[in-house]
Amino acid sequence: MMSSSRTPPWTHAAARTALLAAALIGAASSPFAQEVDGEAVYKYCESCHGKRGAGREQGKYPRIAGLPRPYVDKQLHDFKAKRRVNKPMIPIFKHHRFDDQVIGAVAGHIAALPVPDLALWPYEPDPGALAVFPSRAAFDDAGAGKYADACSGCHGERGGGVAAHGTPPLTHQYPAYLRKQIADFASGRRSHVHSDRCAGLTAAEADAVIAHLVELGK
Repeated sequence: MMSSSRTPPWTHAAARTALLAAALIGAASSPFAQEVDGEAVYKYCESCHGKRGAGREQGKYPRIAGLPRPYVDKQLHDFKAKRRVNKPMIPIFKHHRFDDQVIGAVAGHIAALPVPDLALWPYEPDPGALAVFPSRAAFDDAGAGKYADACSGCHGERGGGVAAHGTPPLTHQYPAYLRKQIADFASGRRSHVHSDRCAGLTAAEADAVIAHLVELGK
């Protein structure tokens, strides 16, 4: 999740850990402080996800603004427990104070951020994926059909997520990020209770599903 032309964000781990420590110690130092300041802790996330959580570099770092609080909370706990592994996230959890209270506070802040307009439409499919289908109409039909069969039961008919399932929206998310997550489910690098449904998509079908999600979110 890094560009060869940039200094990897985790090489600044010491400085960023100091920033996080200042936010956490500041919250804990006052005898009247009852809650950790989620906005202050989020400063540690800005270098990758942006000040407003819109993500960066066309999905190398995903949009997180407005994601459901229970989902964000679970992902942060999964990163902490190394059930989900992502190198830029590793330094965050080396701080002893990044506990349930801190995770809950920053998850709440992220969930409260407005969903940004990422200007994803119109989506240009991968030419190789298009070539698998006899026409663009067939590509579009496959995307709608595969989404309905493999994804809608968890993420909703319109891709907006289902709060009762704790599943996130898939609309208003960068295609490159979605493509990587589908590939990670297919390879076993990432998993969840229904990951076999994601893993069953071919690369061409995945691109068709992503195109369908962009249409749903336009």
